[in-house]
Amino acid sequence: MKKYVVAALLFAANLSVVSAANGAELSLPVNIESVGKLKYRVSAKAGATVVIYDGENNEIHKEGIATQKLFNLAGLADGNYRMVVFDIRKNVITAKSFKIKTEVKRDIVAMN
Repeated sequence: MKKYVVAALLFAANLSVVSAANGAELSLPVNIESVGKLKYRVSAKAGATVVIYDGENNEIHKEGIATQKLFNLAGLADGNYRMVVFDIRKNVITAKSFKIKTEVKRDIVAMN
């Protein structure tokens, strides 16, 4: 009887360790950070997919990433956009919305 109790306790402890490992796997840091004018660095677990949507929710770019990827958004027209990171099961991990707006500055320079 003691053997069965010890075996059951070891089995339960083993399940607990596996569950903790799976939980840690799901909570790896995922980040979308601005790293300059119109540039975003996405960090995520291997197998993640980054999708960029325009203001009308049209998918304009989709790319799988290994662990990190720098996205240069300078080629996008003015407007509202959303960057979404999906895990391997197509669940949303994180998202970030941004607006691209061109500003024109005019100065007067006196000439003699």
